[in-house]
Amino acid sequence: MPNEVGFVSIISACSQRKALPEGKRWHGYAIKNLAVLDTFVHNALIDMYAACGCPSDAYNVFKNLRNKNIVSWTSMINAYGDNGHPNEALDLFEEMEAVGERPDEVMMLAVISVCTKLGRSDIGEWIHEYVVRCGFGESVRVANALIDMHSKCGNMEKACSTFDGMTRRTLVTWTAMIQGLALHGHGRAALTRFSQMQREGFRLDEVVVLIMINACSHAGLVEEGKHFFRSMAEEHGMEPWMEHYGSMVDLLCRAGLVNEALDFVMNMPLKPDAVIWRTLVAACRNQGNVNLAAEVLDCMMEMEPEDSGNYVLKSNLHAMIGDWQSVQEVRSSMSCKKVAKTQPAHSYVQPTTMSM
Repeated sequence: MPNEVGFVSIISACSQRKALPEGKRWHGYAIKNLAVLDTFVHNALIDMYAACGCPSDAYNVFKNLRNKNIVSWTSMINAYGDNGHPNEALDLFEEMEAVGERPDEVMMLAVISVCTKLGRSDIGEWIHEYVVRCGFGESVRVANALIDMHSKCGNMEKACSTFDGMTRRTLVTWTAMIQGLALHGHGRAALTRFSQMQREGFRLDEVVVLIMINACSHAGLVEEGKHFFRSMAEEHGMEPWMEHYGSMVDLLCRAGLVNEALDFVMNMPLKPDAVIWRTLVAACRNQGNVNLAAEVLDCMMEMEPEDSGNYVLKSNLHAMIGDWQSVQEVRSSMSCKKVAKTQPAHSYVQPTTMSM
């Protein structure tokens, strides 16, 4: 029968497989058969429940753990952060501080990730100050995470100052900075950073090329984006991913080159996915090319016959030009194929309880 060490290995396997029923059975086994559930066992159970999307079960294990260590706190904060409960994660971080537990670098990365998910610039600046105060400001990994966080919170000034203040940078650093600039439409600035990166001897990879194409797309730099795409195979021997093709379609559509985008899709060596088709539909609709949009939607409906969104798009497209007969035909088709319209999504604002 497994001891504590063997049990931790088994629970870790359940985590990797996201095997919740098996994990619960082994949890029950541990309660009945292990003399003592030590901290390592509890930490493994927290990770397992978190990986299986059960943060409340993870917290039940956590709160019953008497001798919590930094791994326990980090695992529980990650459990909340990875399962859509960022405010609870920050509350737990405050609780950890209150009991005198000192964070380590892994913990700081977890908390920065939570702040990134919240997308609030004020909390981002607070955690940045905390990082510096605790002496983690020189960590490259932490600095990279801060650049990403500030970018996604819309604070590009802070992201740039963090980048400029680093004495050592990695490819991840450059990627985070360029991606942030691209995200906010600063295409020229992204190109400038890219040139600096190359001068410092960093070689680009598929991820960097994808980011650069996106940057060109948001800034309307069509020729520059085409150059990056062509250079993948011609200069660097890279095989474009589906994401690269999708970014090129987005680049052309944003520039109003819908026919060129359609030719590009038709000549792709890969079978276009639904994202590429939807990008084309949106561009056709925005430019009033209803006939082309309807043809693209037909392709999408063949690819995803059970996706109600495609039918709704086509119905709305015909309604936009007053073609009510076609609207009725689309609805009849949905009824015959028993395709149900999905319920509308809901959103809510949850205020943070964190003291700033």
